[in-house]
Amino acid sequence: DGTVYSAGVDSSIRVWSGIDGSSLRVLEGHPGEIVFALAITADDTLFSGVHDGTIRVWSDGEHVGTLTGHTHYVVALALGTLGKLY
Repeated sequence: DGTVYSAGVDSSIRVWSGIDGSSLRVLEGHPGEIVFALAITADDTLFSGVHDGTIRVWSDGEHVGTLTGHTHYVVALALGTLGKLY
């Protein structure tokens, strides 16, 4: 669908139309600067890495989960085949 996601030091993720560049949505709720935003799964699940060492999971614009375990900020995420998180 051409959707573009951007992550910022303002603690928000912005969702943009890749067709006309209009702003579609702003996702908020991160405790600090966002290092990355990645949307690859077939159901458009979005993952975002934050300076507090967590990975936030988003679905339909809502925060649906948090992955923890890192002691420093997360800078990258890779998904396996078919978008499954391992």
